[in-house]
Amino acid sequence: MKIDQRDADAALGGNSEVHAHSSWMLPAIVLALAVAIAVGVFFYLTGPTVDEIQGNLPSPTESKEVADIRIDGALFRIPANYTKFSRSRYNGDQDDVPMHALLPNMSPWSPGDKAAFASNAPDARVIHFTLAIDRQALTYQEKFERGIKPAAQIEDGEPGPFGLTQYKFGPGTGYENTEWFTAKLEDGSELVMRCDASANPDFGSSCMRVTRLADNVGLTYKFKRAHLAQWKQIEAGIMGLIDSFRPKP
Repeated sequence: MKIDQRDADAALGGNSEVHAHSSWMLPAIVLALAVAIAVGVFFYLTGPTVDEIQGNLPSPTESKEVADIRIDGALFRIPANYTKFSRSRYNGDQDDVPMHALLPNMSPWSPGDKAAFASNAPDARVIHFTLAIDRQALTYQEKFERGIKPAAQIEDGEPGPFGLTQYKFGPGTGYENTEWFTAKLEDGSELVMRCDASANPDFGSSCMRVTRLADNVGLTYKFKRAHLAQWKQIEAGIMGLIDSFRPKP
């Protein structure tokens, strides 16, 4: 019995179509996926990182272009050659602005001083400082007076080097491996400074001062202990530099 094509289609469940596929389509798809993966791996390995995109990697510049930056409402006009990161070179609000300068004159970064700014030697001349939002209940000085000073071997301190008052701490206090110094400044305020040795003896010790400025902006600066004899000049230099960032009436 002869079966025509319509009977065959009916037996297969109705109308049916046979699609022909090119023999090169599947290899082409596999090749395209392989290329996409290779490109992705290449950009992952060689492309910018998240920190680079966000401007969070050190990128010093000699540019003197000024950015108008507000920190908790306080306005500062900061030249780019003092900033460490590119994110600090745009107008607008910032939580913090990390900067650096070179002792003794608080000079900004330049290509000729590149090695001095990158140095971490015990006598490195670079000073690191940061302006930041500071909304803590107590200032650094108040924390020292209330929580640290009472643990000193001599609570009122003793004469230290370079006109400073020094506080020493016994074992078990948590401060036995640190040096603490205070001094009365000309405006009547108190300077509190802490010096710590690096875990790597090749880097020497660094001293840090944390304070809150009159407009409630926090200031932290750090320098090598080898320059502790110049603490007055460093304090005056940093404060003068910060003042130069404030817009003049």
